[in-house]
Amino acid sequence: MLSDFGVRLRRIAPPQTGSGPVAYAHQDDYYIVGLVEKGTGRGIIDFKECSFAQGEVFLIQPGQVHRFIGSEDAEGWMLFADSSFVGSEEKNIFDNFLLFAPAVKIDERRMGELKQLAGILAGRVDCITGEQAKATARRLAETFIGIVAEAVQEAGLNRARHSRRHVEIVLSFRSLLAGHLAANRYPSYYASMLNISPVYLNEVVKEVTGMSASSYIRNEMVLQAKRMLVYTGLSVKEISNRLGIEDCAYFSRLFTWTTGLPPSLFRQKNLE
Repeated sequence: MLSDFGVRLRRIAPPQTGSGPVAYAHQDDYYIVGLVEKGTGRGIIDFKECSFAQGEVFLIQPGQVHRFIGSEDAEGWMLFADSSFVGSEEKNIFDNFLLFAPAVKIDERRMGELKQLAGILAGRVDCITGEQAKATARRLAETFIGIVAEAVQEAGLNRARHSRRHVEIVLSFRSLLAGHLAANRYPSYYASMLNISPVYLNEVVKEVTGMSASSYIRNEMVLQAKRMLVYTGLSVKEISNRLGIEDCAYFSRLFTWTTGLPPSLFRQKNLE
């Protein structure tokens, strides 16, 4: 849970010296920014295993199902922040980041700044009284997020391979999918909304993500299904309906073909 003013800080420490991260799969409606000072860790974000190492920051966006599966020697900080702490520019940077990697290496200067900010914020977050104190804590958290965004942007993840224009098209495509996936699953629909041709959309999506626009839409639909299977108690039919697929049998076949497991077995395996 976040604090009253929308932020929380947790120390990452080995089990014998402190509380480790949550180890069961769950979903949050806020950002999580992790700072790894020492050691290594492993987690699963949206059903893909990711590794984190000393000197890196990692990011979990609102809605992503995640759990940590190994961090015995890891030390650092995790900042939990309401979406209101992330400005539009930072959000664009983080969306770009999500396309390519779960973690990024940061330089020593920024690492030192983030450690200092985390230490100051940790000393304040549990004993904040008064509006001025809340405002100060908010500025500290926003500065932490801003420094992380700086580092991510500077790293220029995959920028050498993809033009800015193409990345922007894919980010806009992803954003449209988030709001319209249940209503329409045809690339031509999204190409029209982006004022580009379906052929061009397909070329750009394939260049940036390695898959066709149709495959990307299908994978996004299956990802949403995975999230609901693991995080909610909805039946397979209810999930199918929420995704705009009235034929539950068709949905089950598509899910099984994509993941190798039928929906009920996928749910059982990921809740063990």
